[in-house]
Amino acid sequence: MTLSRLTETDCALILPWRNSPAVRQAMYTHHEISPEEHRTWFQRMNGDPSMRWYLYYDAGNIPIGVVYFTSLDVRQGTAFWGFYSSPEATPGTGIRMAVDALDLAFGELALIKLNSEVLEVNTRSLSFHKKVGFTEEGLFRDQHFDGERRIDVIRLGMLASEWPQHRVRLKARIAELDALAARHDIAPPPPPQNCDSQ
Repeated sequence: MTLSRLTETDCALILPWRNSPAVRQAMYTHHEISPEEHRTWFQRMNGDPSMRWYLYYDAGNIPIGVVYFTSLDVRQGTAFWGFYSSPEATPGTGIRMAVDALDLAFGELALIKLNSEVLEVNTRSLSFHKKVGFTEEGLFRDQHFDGERRIDVIRLGMLASEWPQHRVRLKARIAELDALAARHDIAPPPPPQNCDSQ
Protein backbone atom coordinates (compact mmCIF):
# COMPACT_ATOMS: atom_id res chain seq x y z
CA MET A 1 0.00 0.00 0.00
CA THR A 2 1.25 3.48 -0.84
CA LEU A 3 0.62 7.16 -0.34
CA SER A 4 1.07 9.67 -3.16
CA ARG A 5 0.60 13.43 -3.15
CA LEU A 6 -2.91 14.46 -4.10
CA THR A 7 -3.21 16.05 -7.54
CA GLU A 8 -5.93 18.14 -9.14
CA THR A 9 -7.01 15.16 -11.25
CA ASP A 10 -7.75 13.26 -8.03
CA CYS A 11 -10.32 15.83 -6.89
CA ALA A 12 -13.22 14.31 -8.82
CA LEU A 13 -12.39 10.92 -7.30
CA ILE A 14 -12.31 11.99 -3.66
CA LEU A 15 -15.24 14.45 -3.65
CA PRO A 16 -17.91 11.70 -3.41
CA TRP A 17 -15.94 10.14 -0.53
CA ARG A 18 -15.80 13.47 1.30
CA ASN A 19 -19.52 14.04 0.69
CA SER A 20 -20.59 10.62 1.94
CA PRO A 21 -22.79 10.92 5.06
CA ALA A 22 -20.43 8.83 7.20
CA VAL A 23 -17.53 11.16 6.46
CA ARG A 24 -19.47 14.45 6.62
CA GLN A 25 -20.85 13.76 10.09
CA ALA A 26 -17.30 13.33 11.45
CA MET A 27 -15.98 16.59 10.01
CA TYR A 28 -16.03 20.19 11.17
CA THR A 29 -18.03 21.07 8.04
CA HIS A 30 -21.15 18.97 7.49
CA HIS A 31 -22.61 20.44 4.32
CA GLU A 32 -22.32 18.76 0.94
CA ILE A 33 -19.35 20.29 -0.86
CA SER A 34 -19.89 21.47 -4.43
CA PRO A 35 -17.39 20.76 -7.22
CA GLU A 36 -16.56 24.48 -7.40
CA GLU A 37 -15.94 24.69 -3.66
CA HIS A 38 -13.82 21.56 -3.89
CA ARG A 39 -11.66 23.03 -6.69
CA THR A 40 -11.20 26.25 -4.71
CA TRP A 41 -10.16 24.22 -1.68
CA PHE A 42 -7.62 22.24 -3.72
CA GLN A 43 -6.03 25.40 -5.15
CA ARG A 44 -5.75 26.91 -1.67
CA MET A 45 -4.40 23.69 -0.17
CA ASN A 46 -1.95 23.07 -3.00
CA GLY A 47 -0.36 26.48 -2.48
CA ASP A 48 -0.07 26.15 1.29
CA PRO A 49 3.24 24.62 2.49
CA SER A 50 1.67 23.81 5.86
CA MET A 51 -0.69 21.29 4.25
CA ARG A 52 0.08 17.90 2.69
CA TRP A 53 -2.68 15.72 1.25
CA TYR A 54 -2.14 12.17 -0.01
CA LEU A 55 -4.15 9.61 -1.91
CA TYR A 56 -3.96 6.18 -0.34
CA TYR A 57 -3.70 3.04 -2.49
CA ASP A 58 -4.39 -0.54 -1.44
CA ALA A 59 -2.26 -3.57 -2.30
CA GLY A 60 -3.98 -3.77 -5.71
CA ASN A 61 -2.97 -0.15 -6.46
CA ILE A 62 -6.58 1.00 -6.16
CA PRO A 63 -7.14 4.40 -4.50
CA ILE A 64 -9.29 3.86 -1.42
CA GLY A 65 -8.58 6.70 0.99
CA VAL A 66 -7.15 10.08 1.82
CA VAL A 67 -4.54 10.99 4.45
CA TYR A 68 -3.68 14.59 5.22
CA PHE A 69 -1.41 16.66 7.40
CA THR A 70 -2.28 20.24 8.33
CA SER A 71 -0.62 22.98 10.40
CA LEU A 72 2.68 21.41 9.38
CA ASP A 73 5.48 23.27 11.15
CA VAL A 74 8.83 22.06 9.84
CA ARG A 75 10.83 24.08 12.36
CA GLN A 76 8.91 22.72 15.33
CA GLY A 77 8.45 19.27 13.82
CA THR A 78 4.71 19.18 14.47
CA ALA A 79 1.51 18.74 12.48
CA PHE A 80 -2.09 17.58 12.73
CA TRP A 81 -3.34 14.62 10.77
CA GLY A 82 -6.63 13.21 9.55
CA PHE A 83 -7.99 10.66 7.12
CA TYR A 84 -11.07 9.26 5.45
CA SER A 85 -11.74 6.37 3.15
CA SER A 86 -13.87 5.47 0.18
CA PRO A 87 -17.25 3.95 1.09
CA GLU A 88 -16.07 0.95 -0.95
CA ALA A 89 -12.88 0.52 1.09
CA THR A 90 -12.44 -2.99 2.41
CA PRO A 91 -12.67 -3.63 6.14
CA GLY A 92 -9.33 -3.22 7.87
CA THR A 93 -8.33 -0.24 5.72
CA GLY A 94 -8.15 2.11 8.72
CA ILE A 95 -5.33 0.40 10.58
CA ARG A 96 -3.30 -0.07 7.39
CA MET A 97 -3.78 3.55 6.44
CA ALA A 98 -2.73 4.64 9.92
CA VAL A 99 0.50 2.64 9.83
CA ASP A 100 1.51 4.02 6.44
CA ALA A 101 0.52 7.57 7.42
CA LEU A 102 2.46 7.48 10.68
CA ASP A 103 5.47 5.98 8.92
CA LEU A 104 5.35 8.98 6.59
CA ALA A 105 4.83 11.46 9.43
CA PHE A 106 7.74 10.26 11.54
CA GLY A 107 9.90 9.28 8.57
CA GLU A 108 9.82 11.47 5.45
CA LEU A 109 8.18 14.45 7.20
CA ALA A 110 10.54 14.06 10.18
CA LEU A 111 7.90 15.08 12.71
CA ILE A 112 8.65 15.06 16.40
CA LYS A 113 4.99 15.11 17.35
CA LEU A 114 1.75 14.39 15.51
CA ASN A 115 -1.54 15.81 16.79
CA SER A 116 -5.17 15.08 16.12
CA GLU A 117 -8.52 16.59 17.00
CA VAL A 118 -11.65 14.47 17.30
CA LEU A 119 -15.20 15.59 17.94
CA GLU A 120 -16.37 14.16 21.26
CA VAL A 121 -19.38 12.57 19.55
CA ASN A 122 -17.10 10.66 17.17
CA THR A 123 -16.49 7.81 19.60
CA ARG A 124 -15.24 5.42 16.90
CA SER A 125 -12.47 7.76 15.82
CA LEU A 126 -11.53 8.50 19.43
CA SER A 127 -11.29 4.80 20.21
CA PHE A 128 -9.34 4.18 17.01
CA HIS A 129 -6.77 6.86 17.83
CA LYS A 130 -6.19 5.40 21.26
CA LYS A 131 -5.81 1.90 19.83
CA VAL A 132 -3.27 3.18 17.32
CA GLY A 133 -1.27 4.71 20.19
CA PHE A 134 -2.34 8.33 20.51
CA THR A 135 -2.59 9.82 24.00
CA GLU A 136 -5.51 12.04 24.97
CA GLU A 137 -3.97 15.38 25.94
CA GLY A 138 -6.76 17.89 26.27
CA LEU A 139 -10.43 18.74 26.12
CA PHE A 140 -11.65 21.90 24.41
CA ARG A 141 -15.09 22.44 25.91
CA ASP A 142 -17.87 23.59 23.56
CA GLN A 143 -15.19 24.25 20.94
CA HIS A 144 -17.25 23.42 17.86
CA PHE A 145 -20.76 24.49 16.85
CA ASP A 146 -22.32 22.06 14.37
CA GLY A 147 -25.27 24.29 13.54
CA GLU A 148 -27.43 22.92 16.34
CA ARG A 149 -25.26 22.45 19.42
CA ARG A 150 -21.85 23.05 20.93
CA ILE A 151 -19.54 20.01 20.90
CA ASP A 152 -16.35 19.36 22.83
CA VAL A 153 -13.20 18.68 20.82
CA ILE A 154 -10.65 16.19 22.14
CA ARG A 155 -6.96 16.75 21.41
CA LEU A 156 -4.66 13.74 21.05
CA GLY A 157 -0.98 13.40 20.31
CA MET A 158 1.80 10.94 19.56
CA LEU A 159 5.56 11.46 19.83
CA ALA A 160 8.03 10.14 17.28
CA SER A 161 9.79 8.28 20.09
CA GLU A 162 6.56 6.37 20.82
CA TRP A 163 5.86 5.30 17.24
CA PRO A 164 8.31 2.37 16.86
CA GLN A 165 6.74 0.43 19.72
CA HIS A 166 3.21 1.11 18.48
CA ARG A 167 4.23 0.19 14.94
CA VAL A 168 5.42 -3.27 15.97
CA ARG A 169 2.15 -3.87 17.80
CA LEU A 170 -0.01 -2.64 14.92
CA LYS A 171 1.87 -4.63 12.28
CA ALA A 172 1.35 -7.74 14.40
CA ARG A 173 -2.36 -6.91 14.67
CA ILE A 174 -2.63 -6.53 10.90
CA ALA A 175 -1.04 -9.96 10.45
CA GLU A 176 -3.53 -11.43 12.92
CA LEU A 177 -6.49 -9.86 11.14
CA ASP A 178 -5.27 -11.09 7.77
CA ALA A 179 -4.83 -14.62 9.11
CA LEU A 180 -8.26 -14.58 10.73
CA ALA A 181 -9.94 -13.29 7.58
CA ALA A 182 -8.18 -15.92 5.47
CA ARG A 183 -9.31 -18.74 7.77
CA HIS A 184 -12.87 -17.69 8.44
CA ASP A 185 -13.69 -15.14 5.77
CA ILE A 186 -14.26 -12.67 8.62
CA ALA A 187 -13.19 -9.05 8.20
CA PRO A 188 -12.58 -6.34 10.80
CA PRO A 189 -14.93 -3.33 10.97
CA PRO A 190 -14.59 -0.47 8.47
CA PRO A 191 -12.25 2.42 9.30
CA PRO A 192 -13.52 5.32 11.42
CA GLN A 193 -13.63 8.78 9.92
CA ASN A 194 -11.66 11.69 11.28
CA CYS A 195 -12.38 15.43 11.37
CA ASP A 196 -10.66 17.81 8.96
CA SER A 197 -10.48 21.46 8.05
CA GLN A 198 -12.09 21.44 4.60
